[in-house]
Amino acid sequence: MDARPKTRQVNRERKSPPPQPPRGAKQIVIPMTRPQYDDLWHQTDRLRAFLAGWAEAAPELFPAGFDQGDRLHGLGRESRKLPGVKLRKIVLADGTSYWLRPSFVTGYMTGTVDELAYPLLLAAHGVPPWLLTIGFGHSDMYWYRIIERLGRNSLVGTTVRDAARLPAHLAADEHHADWAGQKGYVATTVGGGCVLGVALTASADDVHLQEAYGVFAAEARDVEPEYAPETVNTDGWAATRNAFRAWFPKIAVVLCFLHGFLKIRDRCRKAHELHRRIWDVYRAATAEEFRRLMDEFQRWSEAQTWTASVSEMLTKLWNKTESYVVAYDHPGCHRTSNAVDRPMNRLCRLMYAGRGLHGHRGTSELRLRGWALLLNFRPYARRSNRPRAHDSPAHRLNDKRYHEHWLHNLMASTSLMGFRNRVPAIR
Repeated sequence: MDARPKTRQVNRERKSPPPQPPRGAKQIVIPMTRPQYDDLWHQTDRLRAFLAGWAEAAPELFPAGFDQGDRLHGLGRESRKLPGVKLRKIVLADGTSYWLRPSFVTGYMTGTVDELAYPLLLAAHGVPPWLLTIGFGHSDMYWYRIIERLGRNSLVGTTVRDAARLPAHLAADEHHADWAGQKGYVATTVGGGCVLGVALTASADDVHLQEAYGVFAAEARDVEPEYAPETVNTDGWAATRNAFRAWFPKIAVVLCFLHGFLKIRDRCRKAHELHRRIWDVYRAATAEEFRRLMDEFQRWSEAQTWTASVSEMLTKLWNKTESYVVAYDHPGCHRTSNAVDRPMNRLCRLMYAGRGLHGHRGTSELRLRGWALLLNFRPYARRSNRPRAHDSPAHRLNDKRYHEHWLHNLMASTSLMGFRNRVPAIR
């Protein structure tokens, strides 16, 4: 008889964030290559002119009050991991101090963009740490922690560089994950084609999901304190709807039409005429047309012979007509959950490749957040010979980038760890 497998006991409850700001929140990341660093970093006047140019072009990279005056205040110690690389200290007019970091250096001085761009691109596509170790050296935990440290940045603040670009229409769902031998739920929020919220929770009830989606709400309101999305697309799970209504009382919840269709399709996969008629209803251009087509579809369905399970799902579909009609009051909203399903499927494959999540809640969630940032900033695949208008989901959302290289762009976006208002500077 096989022995019963042992499961690791992990902390499954969310802890309050520490009162002090994270260490990286005092680092200003400047888009800069290694040749520019060698040329400018020790030349005070030229470096100040370089900073002034970026402060005008991309003020979101700099803390509030940067335009009131500053002074360079010497160099830090030389990095033991990266010989020849030193951070520079800068002090603002109010006395708060920050460290300047060039974007070719990754967070925590763990490597350079040139060294890590290809391994991290592979990691974003599911290559496990042990294979990265074989191909690029270091150790398995080195690669594991690089992704985990990425997750310490604000997911919303790093991805959305302009508060005006915060999406008005969201989509949200929970993935059922294997978490240290027990069931966990990954509450995922997507908007503008990017993953903006990933939180791990032990249960899918009202209390736990409100807490999980509250991480997204807090980060979004750090970027824009008055942020109030117009709609969110969800499945029929009441706790998800209640969580968003608790954080955004005026939000309109749009019921996912795809979920209603899938429940029918899974019970009669060969009924192609039925499937076609359902999607004909979905394609209605107006609310009135949707109601009319749904009535016609109901009369046609009642004249057919279906199994009891199919009839039950059909009845649920047309009984939810008014819930589906809500979408017509909000042009541009997500009428199906495809917007969240596609990026969430990538996270699912990454978790499957690692056979689930194995760490405590904090470390497991950081790894998920690090993956999400890689998915937001990794370059699109090439398509024939036609040039793409945008390089990545984050580039498309912001319609701007700080550097042509995707990892330079990600590193620059992590300036101040993506925080704008909530995290104070270090004195």
